[in-house]
Amino acid sequence: MANWKDIASAGKNVSKLDNLNVSENTKITMEAVMCAMAASGKVQEMGLIAQTLEKVDTQVDLKSVATNLDRLVNTMQAKETAESAETGELRLLREENAKLKSGLEM
Repeated sequence: MANWKDIASAGKNVSKLDNLNVSENTKITMEAVMCAMAASGKVQEMGLIAQTLEKVDTQVDLKSVATNLDRLVNTMQAKETAESAETGELRLLREENAKLKSGLEM
């Protein structure tokens, strides 16, 4: 059981932080623990975790984000190319159809 003085001291230390760098998984874990503290009636501990989460600056895996963005751009470009090819084929078919119709009307 945490002493209220320890919790108050920790709260003062957390309030002095500019930001706290943690991974996304750590942030998620802290949120889960905060919910557990609230559910068990440990509101002071829950408040301390909430105060700490306010200072969290989540680190993002930029390589993963870049890979996903590259994959998205490639997919969109492939779709544009496929649509352009379909549009070109459709134009040729319409021209051929028009020639055939004009040949029948003569």
